[in-house]
Amino acid sequence: MKGILKKMMIAAAMLFLGAGLVSCSPDAGENTKDARLVILHTNDVHGFMEASDSCLGMEAVAQLKKDYEQQGCDVLLLDAGDMLQGNAFAGFSQGASVVSVMNAVGYDAAALGNHDFDYGSDLLEQRMSEMDFPALAANITVDATGESFAEGNAVFTLSDGSKVGVFGLDTPSTSTISTPKNTAGLSFASGEELYALAQAQIDELKGQGCSTIVCLGHLGEGNAIKEIDAEEVVENTKGLSVMIDGHDHQVENQTVKDLEGNDVLIAETGYYLKNIGVLTCEDGRFTESLVEAGTYTGSDPKVAEMVAGISEEIRGTLGEKVADTDWDLDGNDNDQETNLADFVTDAIYWQVDQASAAPDAVVLNAGAVRKSIKAGEIQRLDIYNVFPFNNQLCTIEVTGAELLETLEAATQSSPEPATAFPQVSQIKYTLDTTVPYKRGERYPGTTYYAPAAPGSRVTITEVGGKAFDPEATYTIATIDFVASGGDTYYRFAQAGAATKIYVGYLDSEALINYMKTELGGTIPENYAEPQGRITVIGN
Repeated sequence: MKGILKKMMIAAAMLFLGAGLVSCSPDAGENTKDARLVILHTNDVHGFMEASDSCLGMEAVAQLKKDYEQQGCDVLLLDAGDMLQGNAFAGFSQGASVVSVMNAVGYDAAALGNHDFDYGSDLLEQRMSEMDFPALAANITVDATGESFAEGNAVFTLSDGSKVGVFGLDTPSTSTISTPKNTAGLSFASGEELYALAQAQIDELKGQGCSTIVCLGHLGEGNAIKEIDAEEVVENTKGLSVMIDGHDHQVENQTVKDLEGNDVLIAETGYYLKNIGVLTCEDGRFTESLVEAGTYTGSDPKVAEMVAGISEEIRGTLGEKVADTDWDLDGNDNDQETNLADFVTDAIYWQVDQASAAPDAVVLNAGAVRKSIKAGEIQRLDIYNVFPFNNQLCTIEVTGAELLETLEAATQSSPEPATAFPQVSQIKYTLDTTVPYKRGERYPGTTYYAPAAPGSRVTITEVGGKAFDPEATYTIATIDFVASGGDTYYRFAQAGAATKIYVGYLDSEALINYMKTELGGTIPENYAEPQGRITVIGN
């Protein structure tokens, strides 16, 4: 694994740690003798660069870094992955605009996340070459050569001569939850192999004289396979100072015991730049606090101008009005039916039916719906933010039994939110989360388990307006990500391998066409609330 040496010659000074305030906060106004190292961190930004009521914006990240540097702190700025994809700002340039902004802000390192592969590994390598900072992922190997896909670690020398080592880990589920073709030819270490690799990184960095070791992970908690959780990595290694995590979009601030019984802090900031994490190191121990949207008004004018210019260009291209809605369309829940999910699955059903593909129903992973739509005018930009991945629509044929197994597998994390959660059109089903999910065999090449007894938690009552029949064959409309086995949809990929038909439309095109052609540019009242297609017991 390669290391990158940076030296930051910053005068040492100490800042006040105020109760209820950000650790070593620039707003505290008092200097003490303890705080030297401050690590600012973000995760799961997903292209949200522009400031809003709920997003601090990259201008705030840049200014916050400057504030701490001006106070005399040694500052590192790190990101824990999923930065290049997720909205129009990112997708419009296939992540190039995000890299440009992060370069301007002054990031020191970033981990790779699963969504950073959404444009394919070749384009990701191009984006990595454009970064002024290292993209880290020590657990990804190129099958053909056995070499690492990315840098494993980076070393930073502080003003007192001490060294901080940072290494990156991407979630091993990337090969499943990203479109399979995007990670073809790559292997992601998991389980015992992942722990051994993490320990090797820690040992290597200690060998380089690093007194502080940071794992920059895109791992998360509550994965279908516990062995790939961030907690498990900490519990199965020794010598780690702190873990900065991402992937599950949670706000995290907990300590976990490592192999030697030492407390290791795991810190995470949520998602969409709603928060900036601040890790302050005092006497060798880290304290984590958050700068929340609406509580910090600092803004770097050059970064603000840069982001505004890119956003204006995108709006100029995608500003066409498509429709009006009197209702907020909610796409934020990955654990239950939403009115926006009803709307977009109906749009897919309509578009596929218009293409003469005669679908019986639609199944869509909840993670395909990336953003809500507020009441008012709907523009193409809003549609792109809902569906930023340019997924192609297709149909597959599955038996009723295979459909039941798929819905059971896709809800294995419930009641915890999961991107696999199946949103539907022309299907009615009930999910009983009070019944534990019973694992069967692990799906080959994935990080998910088949249900031991399909139908234990999920009951399908209706498909295509008729009573569900496990022996019937159904034509299911979906996106190519799902049909190719993304998330937990392995059975769809196997059952539909010989029956998949592309219908010639993208998901975003279907949504626009449905709004303009079928609905005449007005969202009807029946989409004001979820329509009762999915019943969740115990949520």
